[in-house]
Amino acid sequence: MRIVLFCIFCILFFLPSRVNGHGLYVSSEGGRLHANFSDYSPASGAVVTVVDEDGIVIVRDTLDEKGIWTLPKEVEGGPKFVIVEAPGGHLTRIAWQEVLQGTSKGIFDYFGVRITIGIAVLAGGGLIMKRLLNLRSKI
Repeated sequence: MRIVLFCIFCILFFLPSRVNGHGLYVSSEGGRLHANFSDYSPASGAVVTVVDEDGIVIVRDTLDEKGIWTLPKEVEGGPKFVIVEAPGGHLTRIAWQEVLQGTSKGIFDYFGVRITIGIAVLAGGGLIMKRLLNLRSKI
């Protein structure tokens, strides 16, 4: 029984280590790149870098106060990635093709969905722990 409780504790302890507390998210729409943090505040002043396959910098610019960067009309070379770096060690990248085609919002991009999943995980974990502790007390 101790091994089972230890395994459950390890899973519940290490599972949240993969969650970002304050992430940087990038999306693209209509020839513009939008960058914001997980609390929906704009990543104003973040550095935008366009690199090719070899990692050579093609374009370097900054986001405006609304966290928006307008794509240049023509880019020399073959861009591969757009890297956005904000203060505090926040860094994310997006493929150049996604920037050109635009990105769509996934189900986990909505704040309400993330909150609902978090509550469900906490409640489910609590019920499992309660059931395991009740089984142990009956033995």
